[in-house]
Amino acid sequence: MEKTGRCGLLGWRPQWVQRFARKETYILLYSILGAILGMGNSYLSVVLSTIEKQFGIRSQEVAWIFSGNEISQVCFILVIPFLSKIKKRPLWTSVALLLSALGYFLCAIPYLLKDKQHYEGGWNLQTKQAEDICGGNVTEDTLNHLDVEYVRDWTGIGLIFSGFFITGIGSSFFTSFGIPYIDDNVSKENSPLALSFVMASKMLGPTFGAILGGEALKIYVVPGKGEGLEEGDHEWLGAWWIGFVVMSALIACFAPFLSLFPERLSSEETKDAKKKEVSKEDDIESPKEYILNTIKCFKRLLKNKVYVFNALSTISLIFGLSSFATFGPKYFEYHFRQNASKSGSLSGVSRSLGAGIGIIMSGFLIRKYKFKARTLATWNLIIGGVLMVGFVVAYNLSCPKLEIYGGAGTVLPCQENCGCMESSFQPTCSLDGTTLFISPCHAGCTTQNKEVHEKDGKKKLISFYSDCSCIKEASITQNSTHALPWWKEDNLPSPLSGGVSDPINGAVGGFCPVDCSGKFYFLVGLLMAMGLLVASSKVGTQLLTLRSVEPEDKSASMILMISVLSLFVLLPSPVIVGSLMDNICTVWGIQGGQTTQCLLYDTDLMRTTLITFIGVCIVISTLMDFGVWWNCKNIRIFDEDDNAEEEMKSVPME
Repeated sequence: MEKTGRCGLLGWRPQWVQRFARKETYILLYSILGAILGMGNSYLSVVLSTIEKQFGIRSQEVAWIFSGNEISQVCFILVIPFLSKIKKRPLWTSVALLLSALGYFLCAIPYLLKDKQHYEGGWNLQTKQAEDICGGNVTEDTLNHLDVEYVRDWTGIGLIFSGFFITGIGSSFFTSFGIPYIDDNVSKENSPLALSFVMASKMLGPTFGAILGGEALKIYVVPGKGEGLEEGDHEWLGAWWIGFVVMSALIACFAPFLSLFPERLSSEETKDAKKKEVSKEDDIESPKEYILNTIKCFKRLLKNKVYVFNALSTISLIFGLSSFATFGPKYFEYHFRQNASKSGSLSGVSRSLGAGIGIIMSGFLIRKYKFKARTLATWNLIIGGVLMVGFVVAYNLSCPKLEIYGGAGTVLPCQENCGCMESSFQPTCSLDGTTLFISPCHAGCTTQNKEVHEKDGKKKLISFYSDCSCIKEASITQNSTHALPWWKEDNLPSPLSGGVSDPINGAVGGFCPVDCSGKFYFLVGLLMAMGLLVASSKVGTQLLTLRSVEPEDKSASMILMISVLSLFVLLPSPVIVGSLMDNICTVWGIQGGQTTQCLLYDTDLMRTTLITFIGVCIVISTLMDFGVWWNCKNIRIFDEDDNAEEEMKSVPME
């Protein structure tokens, strides 16, 4: 066995290692690393609102963290001229992935270097100065004495951005070298199934990332130091940093093994890897020829109608879906009143679990029935139509809008002497079960006490407020009555059923009870079904791309696609949608005299804005899929197509 087909590193290539020089081993290792890399953005989406709270930044600003990964991938387009010259693709992919491990660890540095005393007693800057009740003496002068750098930590955000920038380098190598390496070393007959396992693992990664993020947010930011606090309390801050350390360690464990694989995997089959190796042996170019050939490669790709329409379709679809992937957990958290850990984990699971199943099923079916290119393109058109219907249904899944009594930002007469204009956001519900205030201070409450109550088998410390002037005023105005204690019961009876006739002057900490769980779980199921459908097109779309270009252009086509997606989709999409989210904010946090993260959104506008944005992107993507369908009739997906065509040509004409 020649050196290019032997496992090992440099001069170390022992015989016992050669048993692993198999495509099955490479696909397994590549799939594991793909799943770990796939966890990154999903994990960040889950902990997004917690990072906003930790660093005091807005959605539009935190969206730039995602852009770190994309900027590095855009820069990677500069190495396209060198891709065809790189022989040891597994080795360089391994080195790049170790950089990704370093990048993820860098994301946790802002916490690891921070003085842990800042987290003692809960993460709430203003409640350390005074109680969030009427007369708590929270004034603008008091707030302005807070350390501004402590409130808006741009150094920490810069470190996380840098971490994702470095991680993007590994992702670029991983995709641009890994997928063509598999396609080159696997027969065309087995390529769909191999690619389906690889892509399914990468799609399952977000599921693991979402679960990891959900579990991390259930832990206080300093593990073991959150005594007396639980998730949902306004002082609670989840351990957003743990997942970055876990992902860094996992990549560092598996990536080195990738470097041991040879330049090509030995087999009796004739594959593109062998053809490329033979062509490279005679490929000696002058610098001028090198530049001209690179330009020709670009021209070939840009003149390839199937490749271009496929790219435009992918750009449009991902532009919409990535925005939901980024801000979906926040949408669940605010619109359906779900905890950050629950909304984040279920959001990721709903997208990724169905996607993983869809990819594996499609790869198996494509391999078994050997669908032609036009059949695959037709399926993409059908999926586009189904997605349009699905998001029309999602558009109409709404929960009651969060209404602040008197309107957000309005100073009521009953609040004038409370000094609470800039108190932190503590949703407070009147005992009528329907009237919501921004905080107990805004409700005019002067007394607070806490009691332990049990609900659904869990004990929880609940804040109760009394002597609330604004709640008494609202009770008289609305002629409301006491609701039965929803913090004890599984279901909230009508606030008008029974109760005390005297005006209400008490409140309970938290949002007023609204049961949207049915619609929430229905939407989760709908997203899982749509994720399965979208994923079922990925293998076919990837095959259309790989088969529509020349073998020597595969790596260039992949990195060009990655760079275009990063530049025109993944880079601007979170920023644009983050800006849209900021525009529908109704209550902003103010700390240290500065405006920080959004505390409350117009949930109706959040739903219509986000779903409409996605719907428009899906329509454009479907139109581009029609362009693929129109131009792909001459593409051959399997070798049998080529062999059949040659046999037809060899049959003598009568």
